[in-house]
Amino acid sequence: MRKPSDAGARAGWRAWFARHALDLSPLQSPGFRLLYTARLVSVLVYGVLGVAVAWQVWSLTQSSFKVAGVGLGLALGTVAGLLWGGVIADRANRRTVMVAGRAAYVLVVLVLLLNSLQPTPQLGWIYAATVLSGLAGGISAPALMATLPTLVPGHQLPAAGALGALAEQLGRLTGPLLAGLLIAHGGSSACYALALAGAVLTPLLLLRLPALPPPQAAAATARVGPWQAWRESARFARGNPVVGGLLVLDVLMALCATPWVLLPQLGVQAFAGDAQLVGMLHAAPAAGAFLAAAGSGWTRRLDRPGLLLIAAAVGWGLALLCVGLASQPWLALALLVLAGAFDTVADIVRGALLQRHTPDALRGRISALWLLEMHLAPALGGLALGGAAQRASAGLALVGGGALCALASLLVGARNRALRATGWQR
Repeated sequence: MRKPSDAGARAGWRAWFARHALDLSPLQSPGFRLLYTARLVSVLVYGVLGVAVAWQVWSLTQSSFKVAGVGLGLALGTVAGLLWGGVIADRANRRTVMVAGRAAYVLVVLVLLLNSLQPTPQLGWIYAATVLSGLAGGISAPALMATLPTLVPGHQLPAAGALGALAEQLGRLTGPLLAGLLIAHGGSSACYALALAGAVLTPLLLLRLPALPPPQAAAATARVGPWQAWRESARFARGNPVVGGLLVLDVLMALCATPWVLLPQLGVQAFAGDAQLVGMLHAAPAAGAFLAAAGSGWTRRLDRPGLLLIAAAVGWGLALLCVGLASQPWLALALLVLAGAFDTVADIVRGALLQRHTPDALRGRISALWLLEMHLAPALGGLALGGAAQRASAGLALVGGGALCALASLLVGARNRALRATGWQR
């Protein structure tokens, strides 16, 4: 006979799980299921290609500097694509924009595959494909982000953001592992062949989305030039304290505390580790992000998500500050897991609030503005922290950057009452 206390404990665990487990309700929408499946395929393709391209460039040149050129080409192409993609997403059929961008990506992967099959693959073709990859992604990404609120109800946006974060972390974890296996048995060409299959599948999935006509205000937007359209979105961001605060916090987190460039120096100099430890340091934030996304069900019941966003930004800075002070590698790994969790919680809340507080006619450009920050701010922050680490140490650079991030985020939160008080509804 079961004891009443046992039944009560099981009921308590079920209630706890229901409150914290990943909310799958957005998957009830057929349109969102198609979009999410396409995103899962895309992030897996990105994860495989990232390793395959880096490995091929290294194999051809034995130069880390030339490997870094891949990231530079991708960033330049993405920025150029976002400048156009944000405007196009507010003027054209968003399904058409997404399908066109993903179809162009098929050509990018095809170029990489054909080049890899040559007796002597050409570095120039790899760089050209990298730039075009960023361009195609930059054009289609704002339309994808702006489409989300039309496929799920507003109260499900946090859950949709959590599912998106989960897909991204799965791609980061499984894509490189799969690429390593493929390279070991078939070289970079095997990676490109698999990526080509995924790249072909993505636009086919997006074609099955419901019609996504331009926003009702698109006709008025179309009468102005692209730069005027961007100025309109910038005025909106400055004038809306919630949207402006979201973007400012994102910039602060990236500019002041971007740890990735410091992890090799930290692992080798601070902890006397090797490449295996450095790899673990890189993987730790992804593990924390995955756990945070998987247990994000509680975010949908928040009355003041803006306050949580401020707390997450402060927590990100403090966690990295403590990484800089850590004396043992296991402690640094645990703190990086915690930092990854803070970062993902911030992304989930930020993305949902940004979509809820931005009019449909501006969602493409505001989404592109956020994506521009996500590409440029970490690059600039990495340069600043890398320079500080070269003059002092990686640990001191993390301490200074983390402290600045936490203090600046607190200041933004203290001065922005609208952001502190905002909820999921407008």
